[in-house]
Amino acid sequence: MNQAVIDQLLIPLIQRFFLFFGLVGVVVGIGLVLQRERMHQLFAITDRWVSLRHGTKWLAVPRDIGAGVERHRRLVGSIFIVAATFSTVTLAWRTDGSELAAMLSVPASNQIGSLIANSTRGLLISGGILAIAVGIMLLYFPQALRRIEASSDRWYSFRGINRSGDTMHTGFNRWTELHPRAMGAVIAVGALIVAVDNGLALYARS
Repeated sequence: MNQAVIDQLLIPLIQRFFLFFGLVGVVVGIGLVLQRERMHQLFAITDRWVSLRHGTKWLAVPRDIGAGVERHRRLVGSIFIVAATFSTVTLAWRTDGSELAAMLSVPASNQIGSLIANSTRGLLISGGILAIAVGIMLLYFPQALRRIEASSDRWYSFRGINRSGDTMHTGFNRWTELHPRAMGAVIAVGALIVAVDNGLALYARS
């Protein structure tokens, strides 16, 4: 079923995408060769830099739920123990790697897929055991759990790391402005190859 979806839906969709933008590239390239002034005017209208930095700021704001957990630590600890025990027992004694691979539609002959499925099962079981331990500590050893959290809790934000990735780079635009005909010819030829290749592939599938 997954293979049919890929062959009949995903691949033709990708080919149509490249065909469409290949044709757009041909038009843009020819426009740069023949009407560079009008193309520059069009670029001035359409070129916009959209930054996700401000829109995703809320993702980089730390949120501390420790006070709420502390107020209801017995309830939270009990939920951890019950839910994690159920999932761990189910994974350990009622599910094996082959069943998990079948749920993920991985053929039994696929050794890499089976290895990934078994590794995933092992990680889930380990996570369940860790959740049980956290639940027990919430109920009976809250001070020890707070000491562990104090030494291990760290907040990592990528906003400072990816600041350079949010900078607009216009070197390609400037090069195109300096050499419009050469760049237009390169774009037109490359886009034409992409459009023809994907057009023939779609024609062969029809």
